[in-house]
Amino acid sequence: MRTPTCDITTHERWFGAFTAPYLEEGPEHVGPVRLKIEHTHHVLSNARSIVDSEDFSPLVQRAALLAALYHDTGRFPQYRRWRTFSDPRSVNHALLGGRTLREAGALDDEPVEVRRLVLGAVVMHNRFRVPSGIPDDARTVTDVVRDADKLDIFRVMAPHLAPGAERDKVVVLHVEDAPGKWSPVIVADVLAGRVASYADLRYVNDFRLLLGTWVRDLRFPASRRMLAASGLVENILSALPASDDIARARTRILSDLADAARGRGGA
Repeated sequence: MRTPTCDITTHERWFGAFTAPYLEEGPEHVGPVRLKIEHTHHVLSNARSIVDSEDFSPLVQRAALLAALYHDTGRFPQYRRWRTFSDPRSVNHALLGGRTLREAGALDDEPVEVRRLVLGAVVMHNRFRVPSGIPDDARTVTDVVRDADKLDIFRVMAPHLAPGAERDKVVVLHVEDAPGKWSPVIVADVLAGRVASYADLRYVNDFRLLLGTWVRDLRFPASRRMLAASGLVENILSALPASDDIARARTRILSDLADAARGRGGA
């Protein structure tokens, strides 16, 4: 259960003031910026649900919520300068976020230990794998953010990955919209139970399959149950083309999802 230390209203106001100027850069840029603001609020809500389901210390609770709020701070200066959310085409947004928070002093009034956990989770939230050997509290806070982030990315991406959708190239990371194509390496990742890499994405179908590999990567039972209950995985997979390889990949993902519905799974 959350404690009074989880009141982060002051930080939510700071985030609103920080992002407001990015909404004034022209009508063609409002959509991507607003998407990231809304994404942040959803990730924070997901993090609250995870925190409520676990017996975390007050320190970890507060750090997890602050890290969820600030995890994508770097997206805003990234988009302003490069007009993309693709890190390979621009900069590592997580590292940029950590630097932005430090330079802006967003966490200056927080205890040193809270600052350490929040900044660590912000810079690690987009890693392909979280480094081994980090302190337990740092791992827990980072895992909360990564789960909460993944859960909302399913929500964000579902309409952009629907058949016939008008896809925003910024949102789908500039992958090719070729309905009958996919990358064998992504299918191989699915069948082997591995998390696919953004670096291997070439087609929209790859993106659909990559999201499916996240089902097994969620760390907390509450996260897995929330995803299973959302229906988003089935929605995204329904747009995949018909082929034997794709059918096997879909079956594997749906099996993982059935485990997730029971709170099982996780890497």
